[in-house]
Amino acid sequence: MRTKDIILIAVVTVIAFPILYVVMLFVTGTLRLEYGFNQDEGEKEVRVEEVRHSARRDSLSAQNSKVFHAAERERADLAREQERLAEQIERLAMLQGEIERQREGLAREREQLENRMTTMPEAEEARYRKLARIYEAMRPLEAAGILETLTDAQVASIISKMGDDRQKGRIMALLTKEKAARINRLIR
Repeated sequence: MRTKDIILIAVVTVIAFPILYVVMLFVTGTLRLEYGFNQDEGEKEVRVEEVRHSARRDSLSAQNSKVFHAAERERADLAREQERLAEQIERLAMLQGEIERQREGLAREREQLENRMTTMPEAEEARYRKLARIYEAMRPLEAAGILETLTDAQVASIISKMGDDRQKGRIMALLTKEKAARINRLIR
């Protein structure tokens, strides 16, 4: 290679490099040209301005901004949900306390009812014995008339408490056949 060729290559390289560099800046979007008119002078003004952010960078920035705002909304929603859950937990605790008080009240009432139920059969038994003595002392026709109006279970209890079998037989004979048959089934 001759010196002349080497000098020519060097001159073309030195002149071509800045041109290629500016073209590459235009292609990548880092450099742009803006044309405008200067109103005072009426002449065209050409500005060459280097763009600091690329389109890709701007779109990533916009996406990050959207993600950030979505995350902030989600955080606010979570905070509201936590407040709502805290209120519900407090309400549930209150309701649980109320249920516990009602359970205790029901337990006391149940105990009272059980106490009454244990004394009730004894009181009922004494009452039927007393009625049996009264009906035993009455005339059979009058006693049968009254017993006819009572339920079969009551009549069976009263007759079974009577001590005099003859009086029982006379009263049973004066009851209707159907009632006497039902009472016989209950007495067995």
